Amino acid sequence: MVSLYFMYYNFGRVHQTLRVTPAMEAGIADHVWSIDEIVGLLW
Repeated sequence: MVSLYFMYYNFGRVHQTLRVTPAMEAGIADHVWSIDEIVGLLW
């Protein structure tokens, strides 16, 4: 559960101050990930 939370926090949640996700700011991701994409990594 903690891993899923961190994954959502970094890839799925747009931060108010950054206006993008932390992963997008770091150049790791190019779009906001949906919950379906994050859960899909489990299978």
